[in-house]
Amino acid sequence: MYRRLISGIVERGQTAELLSAARVAIEHQQMRGISSRTAVWTAMTGPTNAISLVMDFNTLEELERLSDLVTQDARFAGIWADVERHLLPGRTDASIHRLAYHSEGLISAEEATAPRRFLRLMTGEVLPGKNREFVLSLAEALQYQAERGIDATTSAWTALSGGTNAIAIAGEFDSMSELERFDDLALQDSEFARFRRATREAMAFLTTHVELMRNVL
Repeated sequence: MYRRLISGIVERGQTAELLSAARVAIEHQQMRGISSRTAVWTAMTGPTNAISLVMDFNTLEELERLSDLVTQDARFAGIWADVERHLLPGRTDASIHRLAYHSEGLISAEEATAPRRFLRLMTGEVLPGKNREFVLSLAEALQYQAERGIDATTSAWTALSGGTNAIAIAGEFDSMSELERFDDLALQDSEFARFRRATREAMAFLTTHVELMRNVL
């Protein structure tokens, strides 16, 4: 899968209007045969009016069809402009990512679970030559937490735009209590801490950043 991520800062008091415009945009693209797993996440840490609009596509060609629709369909271009006008100028960033690992294995956007309620996002960079170690340590950590009853959908995404070593690990949870169980396991279980340390050691640790987000669409 491929991911198109738009992140920005919502104008104060404009969140409801942005979500309404995003729903119109999603419906318009679906009517033209372009499907995606779409979610809008708002920040729970850092600036509370930060927002991320995430769209997952099965192929890069499908994502490019969306870009073509924006440039060739004046109505759709206007719809997307209506989404973006609710974001602070100069604070919006768009990037493209490729799926590197998914806790459910090789799946399509249609087969993927619907976006869950809470997101724990860790971003950073994979050190040169450490991609294999990174994926292996991540898979071991996820199996370990699943065996201990922590239910999460986790995916890792590598950047196709910007810094090509950039990586994002997205853990989706159905409840804050489940997310807190994950944090407790990391603090109290030395074996789980070892798996997670191996993942971090494959990354440029000083650039690693963790944020929590809530699903609003």
